[in-house]
Amino acid sequence: MFSRLFPSLGCSATKWNIPQQSKFVHKSVFQVERRYFSRSFQLQEQSRPSAAPFRTPQSKKRNVSTALYAISLILGTTALAYGSVPLYKMICAQTGWGGQPILTHRGGDGDTSSRVTPVTDSRRLRITFNGSVSDVMPWKFTPQQREVRVLPGETALAFYTATNKGPSDIIGVATYSVTPGQVAPYFSKIQCFCFEEQKLNAGESVDMPVFFFIDPDFATDPNMQGIDTITLSYTFFKAKYDDNGVLKPIAS
Repeated sequence: MFSRLFPSLGCSATKWNIPQQSKFVHKSVFQVERRYFSRSFQLQEQSRPSAAPFRTPQSKKRNVSTALYAISLILGTTALAYGSVPLYKMICAQTGWGGQPILTHRGGDGDTSSRVTPVTDSRRLRITFNGSVSDVMPWKFTPQQREVRVLPGETALAFYTATNKGPSDIIGVATYSVTPGQVAPYFSKIQCFCFEEQKLNAGESVDMPVFFFIDPDFATDPNMQGIDTITLSYTFFKAKYDDNGVLKPIAS
């Protein structure tokens, strides 16, 4: 009866063919698993990003544009580094920013005579002087006068003395500032030795003049009412020319 009901299983009425049936089941499961994992592998391969899009003309064009942009950025940063010091000097000389005196208050024709008119009814201002050098510079740098007193719009001449106490010739560059800082826009220099190459031989001494005036508008600015003393400070730094011929201070 069992053989008629289950002929495919190879069973008899008295004995089932269990080993053959187990072998058949295992084989079927193996085939199903192989088909399943083969399909999964194919799907994974299809889902992986291909390197082919990076070899297209559009991708190559984008890569070239990115490289050119990076090179331009590097060159621009380098140019800004070399040009920042002269640009900073120019801005400070024109605006008095950072406590640096304005080079001159000039009229439309470049003449300062219209600004150099003493305000006789104003109080006199006390101008003091200070001089220093960097740690690596064997110079002595001092003002010849401790102070001068001037009216707004009145010119004044002061001197500093620099002496090279080192055994060799040295190039120096001076920076300057004015305190209080809010006075800087009114402190105008007609002649100065700052930001210029000053070369002294070993043992040499030189006198360096500063010709300046306080702009007459100082007297009418209400923010300047409480200021009676102004200090002009210079600091000399040892300098040398780099490979591009740019004169740069040597760090202390």
